[in-house]
Amino acid sequence: MTLQRAINFYSTIQADDGHWPGDYGGPMFLIPGLVITLSITGTLNVVLSKEHQCEICRYLYNHQNEDGGWGLHIEGPSTMFGTVLNYVTLRLLGEPEDGLGAVEKARKWILDHGGATAITSWGKMWLSVLGVYEWSGNNPLPPEVWLCPYLLPFHPGRMWCHCRMVYLPMSYLYGKRFVGPITSTIQSLRKELYTGPYREIDWNKARNDCAKERNWYPIDKPTRAQPINRYNKTYVR
Repeated sequence: MTLQRAINFYSTIQADDGHWPGDYGGPMFLIPGLVITLSITGTLNVVLSKEHQCEICRYLYNHQNEDGGWGLHIEGPSTMFGTVLNYVTLRLLGEPEDGLGAVEKARKWILDHGGATAITSWGKMWLSVLGVYEWSGNNPLPPEVWLCPYLLPFHPGRMWCHCRMVYLPMSYLYGKRFVGPITSTIQSLRKELYTGPYREIDWNKARNDCAKERNWYPIDKPTRAQPINRYNKTYVR
């Protein structure tokens, strides 16, 4: 009887196409990944109707912070990661550079904070796949590491599940240096996202470039093995 009630319950919340939809609202970096993927594969207008695209834009506008940026989640302060990805999403969905003034405001936030080279590593990967950031501006994600024996303690298959499932496709894309079609919108984004000409960007330097809003652990931050005074006695954790 209990099993029958469970079956009846789940059958009532199943979607018409057979899947069970689930609400995962809050994070502001999931929709951009979907839109970028659909754009690259040329299926944006096939999978998403004009009505869906309009509602996505409205959702993003409703969660834009007063300073013009977006955070990691709907209640978070603006970050380069959130702002660049959602700005790109709006542009891929057909919003003009000055769309409702909100897009222009977001672009200003990006440029005022150093441009898209200062986006965090996941953002660098998404932008590289899209074609608005060079793969040489990424720190290595060698897919060969997955070929190591699983018994090794540093095998990526031993990572926390979310980390593992993210870095597996990321390392594949890095190995292929995959880049989507370079459309007129992509060419425009190359001009919109950076403080200088795209061709003049030092991508090697950009690998470790990170906006101060998210640079919690700078790579040059002293460690326990590095003394921070000339007497070689004071250390930080």
